[in-house]
Amino acid sequence: MKTKSTIKTKTMTDLKHTTTLQTPASGKRKVGRPRKENKKIHRVAVRFTAEENIRFLTLFERSGKKSRSEFLADKVLNTPMKIIHYDKTLHDFIVKLSSFPAQVKAIGNNYNQVMDYLFQHFERKKALRLLYPLEQAIIELVKANHELKQQIQQLLQYDCEDYRL
Repeated sequence: MKTKSTIKTKTMTDLKHTTTLQTPASGKRKVGRPRKENKKIHRVAVRFTAEENIRFLTLFERSGKKSRSEFLADKVLNTPMKIIHYDKTLHDFIVKLSSFPAQVKAIGNNYNQVMDYLFQHFERKKALRLLYPLEQAIIELVKANHELKQQIQQLLQYDCEDYRL
């Protein structure tokens, strides 16, 4: 019969050392799952609200993907995205230009008031003579307003589609 001192028990470290696989000199492993060439090591975390999570899970189930990470990676990397560049100075410029037609309308109202005043206090010929230079300036202003509207439309259409007013 053996005594306690002669019985050797295997500890966890002993088991660990005896079960590790040694790679042969050729560099190939003998057993186990083959290693991936492009191992995914980078991780990105996303947090959703309850409603967003329900929507996400619904989209994930419809997609037929095996995992949620595969689904997200496919959506982020393979779905075309529209990246919007917001230029505050351009937006402010467009807002100021858009207020220009309202100012032209105010000038038109003032023009009508001046015409009424001139015809009430002067003869017709004298009133028309006084109004002629003003009328020419108003015609130029209307042409400039029309050109400005066209340029604003082109700017909105081609340069910054997201600034529709």
